[in-house]
Amino acid sequence: MKNLISKSFLLPAVMVVALLANGSLAQADNALHWTSVPNGPFHWQLQGTLDVDDNIRVVGADLFDTSADQVAAWRAAGLYPICYINVGAVEDWRDDAKEFPQDVIGQPYWRWDGENWLDISRFDRFADVITARLDLCRDKGFLAVEPDNIDVFEADQSSKPTGFDITREDQLRYVNWLITEAHARSLAIGQKNAADLVPDLVDQMDFALLESAHRLGFMGEFDPYVAQGKPVFAVEYIDEGADAAAFCPAADAHGFQGVIARTDLDHAPQNCP
Repeated sequence: MKNLISKSFLLPAVMVVALLANGSLAQADNALHWTSVPNGPFHWQLQGTLDVDDNIRVVGADLFDTSADQVAAWRAAGLYPICYINVGAVEDWRDDAKEFPQDVIGQPYWRWDGENWLDISRFDRFADVITARLDLCRDKGFLAVEPDNIDVFEADQSSKPTGFDITREDQLRYVNWLITEAHARSLAIGQKNAADLVPDLVDQMDFALLESAHRLGFMGEFDPYVAQGKPVFAVEYIDEGADAAAFCPAADAHGFQGVIARTDLDHAPQNCP
């Protein structure tokens, strides 16, 4: 892949946000280049030793736990590597966890020890931490980013709030900034869950990654991605009773790449045929 850098890459983040606000983003994006995400079997594993089968085309792995040498080996083998970054919550085991200001750290993220929601309505307070992660993703040779927890606003509409008052508008402002920053680094970026945001994001995002969409009934909301020729990786979890006989035909009917995995993402997943 050619590492083409436009003049917009040199713009400070605050100027990029200004571009976004005044509608000039499309013009700035014309000079940016990133490699399209291929469709096909997807190995998504964020913990443990990754043993990738020969038929895999796309690999999703943790930004911090994956070496540049490993990413280079995947690319040499013709695989497309995507880095996992948590953008909506802080994980206390990360090396950069202490760089997040205390006043943007909220309630615990239920079910995940050591993880707390971030006040994404004030993402300017930790934007430098996120851009440093995107820099690392690019520098390690990843071709795309999977931003986790871009659905913070949904938590504030549930019985498990973040500790802040996050709105849909707050969420879109943050995600649009993430898209700009990823593309400025020649990284593709995907929409992870947050089905309500599809109409606003499908034209800008490059792929989608769904969790439990078959079980929860929101697969259809992501059909616009397939209509635009963008891959959708739909993951169902064994721990939640995933049934390949029911799920795989449904994924195929939508044109999605179906994947069955464990919620801890610590073993090689099974792709639908």
